[in-house]
Amino acid sequence: MKNNRRDFIKKSTILGAAGATIPAIGFANKKEPKTDRPKVLFFDVNETLLDLTAMKDSVAKALNGRNDLLPLWFTTMLQYSLVSTVANQYNDFAIIGAAALQMVAANNGITLSHDEAKKSIVDPIRSLPAHPEVASSLQRLKDAGYTLVSFTNSSNKGVETQFKNAGLTKYFDQRLSIEDMGKFKPHVDAYNWAARKMNIKP
Repeated sequence: MKNNRRDFIKKSTILGAAGATIPAIGFANKKEPKTDRPKVLFFDVNETLLDLTAMKDSVAKALNGRNDLLPLWFTTMLQYSLVSTVANQYNDFAIIGAAALQMVAANNGITLSHDEAKKSIVDPIRSLPAHPEVASSLQRLKDAGYTLVSFTNSSNKGVETQFKNAGLTKYFDQRLSIEDMGKFKPHVDAYNWAARKMNIKP
């Protein structure tokens, strides 16, 4: 069974969030159809390229050290970003994050002002370091001739500051933010918009 599984899993990988290596599954004995090499590679920013540890520590501190509440805060933030998109209303991702943090705090008996919530997110997120392997990996992709584009739910100003502080600006041909089109990822319109901006087919 183990040998069959090894034969089934092709020796290729893709890079997922936070650098996780995911096996690409396919039939090893079957001839793969010839596909065109992609022209443009889009990268999510937070957690995929940048290490969120400092921001998570800051948010946990705002929640009186309740690290167990971090997943609830994160899912609440994503939920309300999707609600905002479905309702055709756009709010800055940091504003949604701060409001979600206030909700989680209030529901757990923790007093937190909007300014305190926003500060605990915005200040650390703009100075996050890149994961150790990111710079060299991006350089290899540039050397291989790919066009590299960052694509984020964060604001234009936010990601500009992040890349400057993390030393990643030089690797990217373009920075795209959903701030310019008003719908958060993973709405399909966001991805189609990004493809149109780069003049490519999805």
